[in-house]
Amino acid sequence: MDNIIFHQLKRVPLFSSIKDEDLKLIQDKLDDVYFKKGDIIIREGDLGDCFYIIKQGTVRVETQPEDEGEPIILARLHDGDYFGEMALITGEPRSATVVAESDVSLWRLLKSDFDRLILNNPDITLSLTHMLSHRLSKTNKALQETEVQFLKKIHPRGEIAQYGIIRILNFAEQNALSGRIVFKKGADTAVFVYEKGQLLHLDFDGKEEDEALDEILSWKEGTFFIEPKLFDLDAQPVSENPEWTPEEKSLVNAYERYFTEKFSELVQRAGSKHLQAALKKAIYKLKPIFDEIENLRLEILPELKIDFSKVNNFNDKYVLMLAMLLSQIIDYLSREVIGIDFFDLTSERDEINTVLEKNQFFDLYRESGNLI
Repeated sequence: MDNIIFHQLKRVPLFSSIKDEDLKLIQDKLDDVYFKKGDIIIREGDLGDCFYIIKQGTVRVETQPEDEGEPIILARLHDGDYFGEMALITGEPRSATVVAESDVSLWRLLKSDFDRLILNNPDITLSLTHMLSHRLSKTNKALQETEVQFLKKIHPRGEIAQYGIIRILNFAEQNALSGRIVFKKGADTAVFVYEKGQLLHLDFDGKEEDEALDEILSWKEGTFFIEPKLFDLDAQPVSENPEWTPEEKSLVNAYERYFTEKFSELVQRAGSKHLQAALKKAIYKLKPIFDEIENLRLEILPELKIDFSKVNNFNDKYVLMLAMLLSQIIDYLSREVIGIDFFDLTSERDEINTVLEKNQFFDLYRESGNLI
């Protein structure tokens, strides 16, 4: 058991450069804690006073929008993952809330214990100072780049005054939105319903659409939010290929459903236009490495379409290619859209996760940045 904890600590970037003998001192300060499903482990805004490694269970990382809408889920973490490590250094308020999605068993390191360790062990302090300065430098640069890009783009919710009604409505057309845009001004609410970027219906105070649109276009203040239609994974047809064995068909269809689910989530968070651009860049980069990429039908516009029916002999090379493809897409989008770095890789379907884990898809994704 001690070896398991030690190797989990070695995976944490904060501790990666610390000598083994010093890391064992940190290991000795870990204590076991438990939370029941639904318990809040850390709360956004609270001062950071400890760090956690997940021994067993699943937690959800989420943040609360300023307008008090529904929490935004940033990630789901599982066995061996960790959170709260920067609290050991900065003690700053938590940037997100972490909720137990199942009964959870954790290892915890208190900041007070960690502070005493670094006071008495200068080697730990030196290693952490070097790591932290490097991390902060990278973070500051990334934030500067992201903020510049973010100012040029529509966020899923915000103030009308920041963008203007026309620009927000153009977003729906350009991104082939299926769903709603809701505008609010005082007690008034207007709802625009779209399907594949086409306006189907405008609902505002029972007025005719022309009259309603004229009035709404005059609004200079208020708020808006974009609500994409939820994608029904069960309603999507799966590919067929007469050359597939039953086992291969099940495997290919699992990856189809996974990419349909993840692309649908990325459309909601980044927009179809940004995802389409990221997909094209990723395919262009991987074509010299994988001829097989031509066998994948991946479409974002005018509507989301995932079709692997041309795939023959789905093997480990396909799994590696798909892992690298998704990694490249996330990498491109993270430069354009705030929060994509926290994108949750796991499926909502346990049976799909089981297939992908058996094929080491998630491990290959994490290592893919070192393969290009």
